[in-house]
Amino acid sequence: MGDSNIPVRRRTVIGGVGAGVVGLTGCLGEEGGDVEESIDEADDAGDVGDEAGEAQEGSISVTGVWTEDEEEDFLAVVDHAEEETGIDITYEPRDTEAILTGTLIDYEAAVATADVVVMPSPARVQSDAESGHLASLTDTWDPEEFAPDPEFVSVDGEAYAAPFKMDLKPGFWYRPSFFDEHGLEEPDDYDQFLDLLAEIDGVEGVEAPLASGNGDGWPLSDVTEAFILRQDDGAQLQRDLIDGDAAFTDERVITAFEEIQGLLQQGYFSEVRDFGIQYEFFWENEIPLYFMGSWTPTFGAIEDPDDLDVFMLPGTEAMVAAENWFTVPEYGDDVEAARTAVAEMVSADGQAVWAERGGFIASNLGVPDDAYDVEIMLELSEMADEVELVPDLDDTLGDPFQSEFWSVLTGFWAEPDQDVESLTESLNTVLQETVEEQDEG
Repeated sequence: MGDSNIPVRRRTVIGGVGAGVVGLTGCLGEEGGDVEESIDEADDAGDVGDEAGEAQEGSISVTGVWTEDEEEDFLAVVDHAEEETGIDITYEPRDTEAILTGTLIDYEAAVATADVVVMPSPARVQSDAESGHLASLTDTWDPEEFAPDPEFVSVDGEAYAAPFKMDLKPGFWYRPSFFDEHGLEEPDDYDQFLDLLAEIDGVEGVEAPLASGNGDGWPLSDVTEAFILRQDDGAQLQRDLIDGDAAFTDERVITAFEEIQGLLQQGYFSEVRDFGIQYEFFWENEIPLYFMGSWTPTFGAIEDPDDLDVFMLPGTEAMVAAENWFTVPEYGDDVEAARTAVAEMVSADGQAVWAERGGFIASNLGVPDDAYDVEIMLELSEMADEVELVPDLDDTLGDPFQSEFWSVLTGFWAEPDQDVESLTESLNTVLQETVEEQDEG
């Protein structure tokens, strides 16, 4: 698996989080070209912000979702950007809900939550741009040198966000050492998956086979999307839900919720805890399976990334891929300094800083293969190359659907005996409302 080429596969990972995604195809190094030459070309064509990136005085603040070990990794990128630009950069972490709601309040009052805001939702980027809250970032990155398409963060031809970290959400992580100790194997089909859960449930010291990670409904939403994707033509179903061409009352969505309901009623999902804390239970083999994203190897509880592997939910032939986007509010004290810092952080050199530390898949195609020191990151790229990649459902749709989705799932995990059809009907109402609002916008 060491021969896999992440920059090649990333080229069509996602046409923007809000678009349907085709299979990954080659772009960088496809003809055996020299990596250094590719990086030089990316620097020439992609570092559009170079002129603005000359050393300058100034200070800016960044707010994003990265905490603990991920915060340390991002701060290494910040150090790189400070050295290259001469700008002092401070970072303040917030959870996703705080960013989504806090920026709405601040922007309406013409206040910058921070000089640079990390936004997970392209729908929010477009909405904020249409309302005049964001500065254009068109000149900070060249789409030809990045995997994401700017279309879904653009208004009237101007891009209002720049892509940074890419996240794959592949499936259930596990420790091979635990599987070996108990004679367990990855399941080939859903019946084998159920058998595996029953076997794990019988192991002494196990609280439950499956981790219930939570924040404010995320990442319960990620595992729910996996069950939607495992249904018949799941990838197209997910795209149709995002576009409003399918309803949440579709029989396949109902089936997905019924499958989750069965697992909840069997006690196969653990107690709901903060997603970061659940990594500690996961590593101690108290909750041996955890549906989580490609950031997993970077968390502090993961003592040995070599003792990590992951399998997709059986029946699933598609995987969610998403990006974290940098945005610059118009109301900051130094918008140009913020734009300069963004250009440096999303550059090949900037993204390589985190890639080398693990748990990171870069959106910039100039980041070379040898920047990925953690083997499992290369294995993830091979998995992604074999399936369709689709946008994240709730991140792409945004509010009001996202908040309602999170709220409903939190309640569902707490009270799994709810009537599934009533639950999906209520979500469908909000889904259609969200799609209509976007169409009107």
